[in-house]
Amino acid sequence: MAEKETLWLIDVHSLMNRAFYALAGRHRLTAPDGLPTGALYAFMNMLLKYHDELNPTHVIATFDSPGKVFRHEMYPDYKAGRRPMPDDLAAQIPVAEELLEALGFQPTALPGYEADDLLGTLARCGERKGMRVYILTGDRDTFQLVSEQSSVIFLTTSKGKTNSEEITPQKMIDVYGVSPEQWIDVKALMGDSSDNIPGVKGVGKKTAVRLIQSYGTLEDVYSHLEEQTGALRKNLEDGREMARLSRDLATIRLDVPCPDIERLLESNIQDAADEQVLSALLTRLDFRSFLDRLQLSPVFAESSEDQPTIQEAFEALEACATLGDFFGLLEDSAPIAFFLPKRASEGVVVSLNAYCTTRDVNALMAHVFSGKYSPVTWDFKAQLRALGLPAPEVTVFDVMIAGYLLNQLGRGDDIEFTLKAALGDRYQPVGGDELPLLGDQTRNLCQTAYMLLFARQQQIEDLETRGLNALANVEMALVGILAEMERKGVLVNQEELDKQSEAMASEIAALEAAIYDEAGHEFNINSSQQLAEVLYEELGLPHGRKSASGNYSTAQDQLDAILTLHPIVPLILEYRERSKLRSTFLEGLRKEIGDDGRIHTSYNQTVTATGRLSSSNPNLQNIPIRTERGRAIREVFTVPEGYMLVGADYSQIELRLLAHLSGDEGLTEAFREGKDVHRVTAASLFGKKEEDINAEERAVAKTVNFSITYGISDYGLSRDLGIPIRRARSFIDRYHKKYPRVEDWLHEQGENAKRDGFVETLFRRRRYLPELQSGNRNIYNFGLRAAMNAPVQGTAADIMKMAMVDTWRAFKNAGVKASIILQVHDELIIECEKEDVERVKILLQDAMENVMELDVPLVVNVSTGRTWGEL
Repeated sequence: MAEKETLWLIDVHSLMNRAFYALAGRHRLTAPDGLPTGALYAFMNMLLKYHDELNPTHVIATFDSPGKVFRHEMYPDYKAGRRPMPDDLAAQIPVAEELLEALGFQPTALPGYEADDLLGTLARCGERKGMRVYILTGDRDTFQLVSEQSSVIFLTTSKGKTNSEEITPQKMIDVYGVSPEQWIDVKALMGDSSDNIPGVKGVGKKTAVRLIQSYGTLEDVYSHLEEQTGALRKNLEDGREMARLSRDLATIRLDVPCPDIERLLESNIQDAADEQVLSALLTRLDFRSFLDRLQLSPVFAESSEDQPTIQEAFEALEACATLGDFFGLLEDSAPIAFFLPKRASEGVVVSLNAYCTTRDVNALMAHVFSGKYSPVTWDFKAQLRALGLPAPEVTVFDVMIAGYLLNQLGRGDDIEFTLKAALGDRYQPVGGDELPLLGDQTRNLCQTAYMLLFARQQQIEDLETRGLNALANVEMALVGILAEMERKGVLVNQEELDKQSEAMASEIAALEAAIYDEAGHEFNINSSQQLAEVLYEELGLPHGRKSASGNYSTAQDQLDAILTLHPIVPLILEYRERSKLRSTFLEGLRKEIGDDGRIHTSYNQTVTATGRLSSSNPNLQNIPIRTERGRAIREVFTVPEGYMLVGADYSQIELRLLAHLSGDEGLTEAFREGKDVHRVTAASLFGKKEEDINAEERAVAKTVNFSITYGISDYGLSRDLGIPIRRARSFIDRYHKKYPRVEDWLHEQGENAKRDGFVETLFRRRRYLPELQSGNRNIYNFGLRAAMNAPVQGTAADIMKMAMVDTWRAFKNAGVKASIILQVHDELIIECEKEDVERVKILLQDAMENVMELDVPLVVNVSTGRTWGEL
């Protein structure tokens, strides 16, 4: 066999595990049919990367077989205690095998043996045939297979990024201090906790390597046992038989009886690959980037002969010349899909029998929103805002919103993904191979609208199954309200904005000069490297961790730790705050002011995992409120003459929801009796009567109350309060003693998430928690905290959305000239005429407080002013 032939061996389970856990904590990727695909996506990336680098002629992918292997006969506790494979990962393994088969990478397994044994046997067979062998794995056990002809491409993961190094015989000596053959004896002495290989008690990796370096082999270590002393000698003596057993367990077989070896080694990639199958599989998984990368075209399922595709059914629709003709064909309550006209395209309206196109937006809206039909579209808010139209009285079924509620996995605005998820095999691309629509745009719009009708049917069933109907009605009613809010915008006092920006520029310059005085020279304060040199080298202040760039950190938490050690530190922190406020909020807001003097933010309804609205371009929900200068920025938001702002925010809504959801009697009673819940909690924390609690103690209790809903640890609470961990633990214990059902309920949420992979709000909105499948402790703990908090925060978000809908309807029914112009988490801000202020306050408070009945009252604080800051 020619020298140029290269054999690439793939350790599938090792790579899939690495891919799965590297992605934990990020969005949970899925195919349109709901199959989790995060590990598959990362695995596919690895395959293509190393295929391009190694350019192999032959590829074989080895799998572990289910059930026991021959090592269990030698040692029944082999791999005992290993956690079972997470369900999300297990579901992806068979598909990984399909991908490998289609790529020509020849997946193989052998009952009774492990993938490593196949790797060893195949590597040695390949060597005998003169092949250059590369083994791709994240398992150090395979280092024993390294030879002059075989290298291990060893993968490691750091901060979510996969790195690799080629392990050769020389690399083994240079890095690990032993040869490949000696690696088995090292494992025999040190054992392997992941496989439950016992090794010798008390012998770790360093000692094992030193012994093998000194004596060469395991047997030679025992031949010179008298040279050891103390505990090591005793441990080696006691562990002699276990060391030999561990060596046998750690040794990879090089001669497994695999009948397919010759066939596997003779079949090259070109002969084994099947591009048609691969294209269909990548299409099914929605791996569009890999289709492009491999220059493949999507392959969609063929419909049966007696059932036409949606596109074929569309061809049979009647094309109506006028809207009158079209609507004359419809029965009451008939579902109709539409897209409103844009500058570059006509509007379209489609039923199950006919379609029509038009540029007359008013006529189209008059029919669609008449209340006689069941309208459906995609991203209705964007259409309303583009045309500057008010929200209609009727609710439009928005397929995008329904897709977000049913999926919530980071692809809320992807129309193709959502249609595939709803239609499955019935989906066919519109106007060519992919969206967005190309070519005959109006015809493509009609076909897309037609598919929305079928997607709606499936989504209605799915929403019903999930118990999401009520929440879907709220979300879809909210679409038009958000469009109105965006269209209305918030008036900005540009004179006040300029005044604050100029004043802050002067303050920043003064801080800059003071920092230079303390340092003794000028430098770039915004350069972390130069700042680190000044703080840690020139001024000799204690440093902490190094940043990713290799320099000592100058991050906020590090500067907080040395705040009192030198006067330059508080000046730097103040300089940073003022600089950010001015660049981000004052100068940043100036760029966003429209011709009407207002800022028109966008509210994102399909982005967050918790259900909260987010704001962008600009983000008006992120204007600071905790500092005096941050609060002052809200003074630039105002109203025209003759108008006022009315603000209303829920009082302690998340704590009230915690009382309702947990059913804790003590917490519920405090809210029912109208007590100051922070004072009640403080009395328990400090062992005092409520009336004896001072302001500082109440502030501590307030932090504890809100931190508990986020599943905070004693370390986190100690950091937030600046107290010893032991004291923080005491506070948490006393809190749970005061409110015992809260602890039980929080624990239940964590267990639910671990069992189901998600938690739900009171209204059945799901928050998926892939972080709980991570082997990384920090990521896992984050997922656990999110599981505890998501039902509370998500329910609060749902209630606020319901309140927005009820408030908007109350204003409409009362005929007051009032507009919701801002929503900031638990707060609503209304712009209204002065003479309507008192009516608006009553309507707003009534709508928000009576949005639903809980075990505790919902309380709203209402205020008025001419600026947001005054509220």
